[in-house]
Amino acid sequence: MLWLTPTPEPHGQRHTRLELGRIAFIPLVLVLNMVVGCAAVLSPMKPGAIDSIRSDEGLVLGRIQLTDTNGEAFQSPKKPFRTSFHMQWRLKEQTVGKEYVIDPLPKDGPFLLKLPTGSYELTALNFDTALGIWQAFLPTTFRVSSQACTYLGTWDLRTSAGFFSGSIVRHVVDQHALAETDLQTFVNERLSNPMVTELSSFTAGPLLLTFRTQGTELTSPP
Repeated sequence: MLWLTPTPEPHGQRHTRLELGRIAFIPLVLVLNMVVGCAAVLSPMKPGAIDSIRSDEGLVLGRIQLTDTNGEAFQSPKKPFRTSFHMQWRLKEQTVGKEYVIDPLPKDGPFLLKLPTGSYELTALNFDTALGIWQAFLPTTFRVSSQACTYLGTWDLRTSAGFFSGSIVRHVVDQHALAETDLQTFVNERLSNPMVTELSSFTAGPLLLTFRTQGTELTSPP
């Protein structure tokens, strides 16, 4: 019987191979950091929050009503996407280009965000499900001022979704008196600046599904 004896690898070659492995690993880490760190994830404030608001921060207040195309509230948390879902905003600060993911947003009720001062653009509204992400584009811009509250109104979002595609319509209603009450339930301290109203207009657009199947992501056509 013939026995094969492995030839020992010279110490210098092994050392070189380890160094090359370390060098190749560094760019991979940098790429992963860029992917993970490209957007800061923020959650809406909780009612009764006692967080202080710094001079370089402001608040954004709004209310969401997620309904079907007839304006009726969903009877199941799975509708209309056939599985449970949670809602997200993707925001971009227009001056420095920093991006934020607001997650989760309420499906029915008020929300309050604390953001750095600046001018913001809503780049996407997402419905994250087990099947994939439904994404809508509803152009919206607003400004966050120092220690002030920006009011975006009540968003009536009427959605319709098929298997791969759907649509969304946004109606914005000014409910200023209700907004004042909502603000008091979130923050205990009085703001030094008054509430600033910035309402978006009527907007409609498609819903695009990027669904996950066996590790692959496929996007429905527009």
